Amino acid sequence: MGNGVSLAKKKAAVPSAAPDADESGGAADLGQLLSSSGITKVVLIRHANAAPRDPEAAAVEAGTVLKPNTPFANAWTVGDLTRDLTDKGREQASAAKGWLDAHKLKGVITSEAARAYKTKDIMAPGASTLILHTLHPSRSGTPECEKMFDTLGYGTMNTYFADRSVPGCEGRGRAIFRTYQSKVTRELHQLIAEGLAEKVLSGEGDTVAVFGHAVFLNAVAIAVSEAMAIPDAEASVAVLELGEAEGIMCDAGQRSIHLCKV
Repeated sequence: MGNGVSLAKKKAAVPSAAPDADESGGAADLGQLLSSSGITKVVLIRHANAAPRDPEAAAVEAGTVLKPNTPFANAWTVGDLTRDLTDKGREQASAAKGWLDAHKLKGVITSEAARAYKTKDIMAPGASTLILHTLHPSRSGTPECEKMFDTLGYGTMNTYFADRSVPGCEGRGRAIFRTYQSKVTRELHQLIAEGLAEKVLSGEGDTVAVFGHAVFLNAVAIAVSEAMAIPDAEASVAVLELGEAEGIMCDAGQRSIHLCKV
């Protein structure tokens, strides 16, 4: 999947380098790009309720997709990526469309997972769309994050920061997710820059909606808020638990972070 960045139906991904705090495309560059392009709000939206994983697809994956050297990083692959929304999920997304409609979208970024993409289709129909593969746990390229998620499941970032139960990750949750945040900051910078250059992000709005998956979206919210220079970004996001079809709004104009929900 490369570095997890692609223009929807337009541009293939390219290989990524290891995280480097001094590399271009870091938090300062992302913040400058958002500001210069008039993007003052980024809302990170968890997908709506989805059907369970298909056990037949999971069985196929076990023999053909899973990689023995990264067992946790591939615990959610084909069978997870293809999970559809339930009737409950479609109702959640339809209701959540009301709060998203209060914001003027410049464009949308989504995980490749069907449940994220279909939540986007209901909440932001017709919006210009970019794909960021690494929003999905199996595509994040950070096996320790995925190992923690496989063990701990949903919760706040503070839960992950404090955890000492996951073998090999004891007490390192903050540092482990910082690796992911560094990676996704660079990828967002690349994706948004390409989207602007190719006029995929061509709307006059000031908001970008990002559809993905809990915990990983929380980490992205910290990265985006820090790029926007919002005070106390980590502390503000780390206490939030993101529910289905709920969003974390990072607002540079108001210098604030808050939950969006019905």
